[in-house]
Amino acid sequence: MSGLDGIFGIFGVGCGIYCLYGYYMLKFKGEIMQSLFLPKDTNMNKCKDLQGYCKEAQIPALVLGIVVLIYGAVDLYNTYVHGVSGVLAATIVFVFAALVFFCLRIKKINKKYFGI
Repeated sequence: MSGLDGIFGIFGVGCGIYCLYGYYMLKFKGEIMQSLFLPKDTNMNKCKDLQGYCKEAQIPALVLGIVVLIYGAVDLYNTYVHGVSGVLAATIVFVFAALVFFCLRIKKINKKYFGI
């Protein structure tokens, strides 16, 4: 084993937690994490309906967060406990699908509420 064996698993767990935190901020605080949902130079004060945005963006963030967190856990399990390469391959496909879903939905929501 080299020193970088579990790096993708750790990265996956961290990204999953970050996306779930973005979901938490939308759902319970009513705040948009600009780094996760909006382009860099977007003025958050130009949102047409903050509550509507938060409600619509919750599901994509939740789906991406759960799928990426599961991928990270499976990768760490595969690396350090027992090889489950078939399950790992399936989770990679799910991560790709969840990422595409997230990007398309957030782009549509941003266009609706920010005009971008």
